[in-house]
Amino acid sequence: MEIKIKTPLPHGGRLVDRVVRNPELGKKMARGCPAYDIKPNLYNGMPVRNVYREIMSICYGFFSPVEGSMTQAEVERVLKERRLLSNWIFPYPLVFDISEEDYKKLGVSVGDRLLLRLKGQPFAVLDIEEIYEIDPQEIATRTFGTPENNPEVVRRAFDTKHPGYVIYLSLNRIVLAGKYTIINEPRLRPPFDRFWYPPAKSREEFKRRGWTTVINHQTRNVPHVGHEALLRNAAFTGDTKPCDGILVNCIVGAKRLGDYPDEAIVEAHEMVNLAGYVKPQRHMVTMLLWDMRYGNPLESLLHGIVRQNMGCTHHMFGRDHAAVGDYYDSYATQILWEKGIPSFGFPAPPNAVEYGLLIRPQNMAEFWYCPHCQEVTYSENCNHLDEIQRFSGSFIRSLLSEGLFPPPVIMRPEVYKVVVKWWKQFGYPFNNKKYLTEREKELEVDLAPMDI
Repeated sequence: MEIKIKTPLPHGGRLVDRVVRNPELGKKMARGCPAYDIKPNLYNGMPVRNVYREIMSICYGFFSPVEGSMTQAEVERVLKERRLLSNWIFPYPLVFDISEEDYKKLGVSVGDRLLLRLKGQPFAVLDIEEIYEIDPQEIATRTFGTPENNPEVVRRAFDTKHPGYVIYLSLNRIVLAGKYTIINEPRLRPPFDRFWYPPAKSREEFKRRGWTTVINHQTRNVPHVGHEALLRNAAFTGDTKPCDGILVNCIVGAKRLGDYPDEAIVEAHEMVNLAGYVKPQRHMVTMLLWDMRYGNPLESLLHGIVRQNMGCTHHMFGRDHAAVGDYYDSYATQILWEKGIPSFGFPAPPNAVEYGLLIRPQNMAEFWYCPHCQEVTYSENCNHLDEIQRFSGSFIRSLLSEGLFPPPVIMRPEVYKVVVKWWKQFGYPFNNKKYLTEREKELEVDLAPMDI
């Protein structure tokens, strides 16, 4: 008997849409408000977060049902139980933080509306419901967990070598809580414009393509051949047939030094499609604005929320999902989705708890190249463990940094050309301080002038 799978409802039951598309109404909402120019959070002079990306992802519904900067009670519940005050699960505290100096200059109080400017132009408003103070060190530690409090998956204490931990350490102490509304709809800059599919738009696109079942591939990397094998094979989800569509959702935002530039990531995944390595009719590349936290099992919760909101029915999770370093168990995400992590508030998997997720996990082991089999093969199928060659991202980056062409069994030549294209543009193939600093000036969006 064929099992019917329906497009899941958004997390929380409805998609958040807090974008004003009438410029005159936007002007009216902002008129007479005190104004604040959004600034990136810095750590040792490096931009590590820009809250504008959270505002975009909230207002366009990626993070539904979240609607704004969290109150103190909501932050506490998220840190303690990974749930919002409405009971829906959510992994991370999201706050609008400002310095004590800026707070004094603004002179705002509860009940005020604050105009948020971006790149010198009106962008959004924040209706202030609460103002409170935080301890960034405490927030950072509680966000990611400790070996003592979360022994199931946390292997060692987090420190300043972890980019997500650093993001929370960089927070200012004053938080303005309340709902955001975008009043001046931004335009995505090339090449990001063609990958911008907010949840309402992605759901419409799935319907247009006739996709009922869609599996998501999370990425912050340029694809190698192992990634191709992962997304092709993960599409066979164990249901009655392969998924109709494979959605690639690239993380775009401030990342750690040594990751690839975002422009190369989105265009390289697009090239997998254009060069015909994955059937174009079943493959779609999109993006998410988010300064990645590298939070392994916690990041997977956010990914599940985002991709369910986009309309996906399944999500693939691999070894060291969204991780950096050895802070978490390599299979922490799969532990979460197979049996839960009680110390993080999950006595059962996230899709088996009340107010949980509807998206289905597809837990994957590992793909590697086997010289004996002479093919990319799945770890569960190959018995030549003494011969296998793993797809090491560090090894591939070392080849690229030396100007060496990776063998085609590791990276497609068309993908390599995309990397070289942006290498020439920026002068280096990976994120460095110059790239991250310049990107924070340009950002991924432009805003039309708005005279208020």
